[in-house]
Amino acid sequence: MVLYVAVSQFVLPAYDKLRAAPAQVVDTTDQLRKYRRELLHRGNYETLMADLRKKTAEASQYFFIDPAELQKLVEDNAKSIGVDLAQRSATQSKKVDDLFTEITMTATFEATPSQLVRLLDALRASPKIVNIRTAQIDPGQIAYEAPKTGELKKTVRVNMTIVGEIITNVASAVK
Repeated sequence: MVLYVAVSQFVLPAYDKLRAAPAQVVDTTDQLRKYRRELLHRGNYETLMADLRKKTAEASQYFFIDPAELQKLVEDNAKSIGVDLAQRSATQSKKVDDLFTEITMTATFEATPSQLVRLLDALRASPKIVNIRTAQIDPGQIAYEAPKTGELKKTVRVNMTIVGEIITNVASAVK
């Protein structure tokens, strides 16, 4: 009876632990390998994050700071060309991803074709990244033929959606 209790209480549990030992060794080895790999990459991650912060700070000059800045840019360019914006509206900001937020503005106006081209060229040449998402151009007056000399004085009605990007703080976006 004592022999049965000793075998069932001490020998068999020890034998079960020995059978499970190789699996535990493999698991522990895998954990140790992952830990060592993370220790090796820790410096690389911090270097990459510092590089990302530096490049984002350098590129931030090409992005808008707030939504009103896009509207001011479009209005100033339109005023300098002589285009009177009849209607303009800024919509809510839309988060594109962790790093960028998209701002949109819709503008409606009448202009000559050359004024429209100059406005689009001024927006393209602006120091900030500006995209024209949609542009609907309808003739305000029908031109039956091009003028022999000078500029076409007929007007077009333009409705376009202008998009800008706001960059968020990299430290909060990337954890």
